[in-house]
Amino acid sequence: MLRQSIYYPYSWALKYGHGNALDLRVESETYEVSEIGVVPYIDVSGIFDPGSASTTLFILNRDLAKSRELELVWREGAPTRVGDCQAMTGPDLKAFNTFESPKRVVPQLLDAPRAGDRMTFQLPPHSFTVAYLQGK
Repeated sequence: MLRQSIYYPYSWALKYGHGNALDLRVESETYEVSEIGVVPYIDVSGIFDPGSASTTLFILNRDLAKSRELELVWREGAPTRVGDCQAMTGPDLKAFNTFESPKRVVPQLLDAPRAGDRMTFQLPPHSFTVAYLQGK
């Protein structure tokens, strides 16, 4: 079996995507796309699982050239621990896995911030990140 890069985001969604969708307020610098209009560099979706008191964030950095910083500010229910934090990225957006190089495109551990009321993630260029944040 050969796992392509799309396998990992789907795997993360199946593993961590249980609970209630969060209504997040994301502020990000933007860029212009001729047929679409203004697009934010950073996009975030989140899920809260009341059973485990955990929050999962799926974070997209569309910037092709540079890392972006994402600061999370929790109004209530701040996580107490960062569980899993991984990113899909690489120098070549067109890279893919082959039987000769089955691990060319795989998730990389991301330096996770400390859990608390304010958390800052350093997002690599053109990356998709999952952050599993555990509650009490």
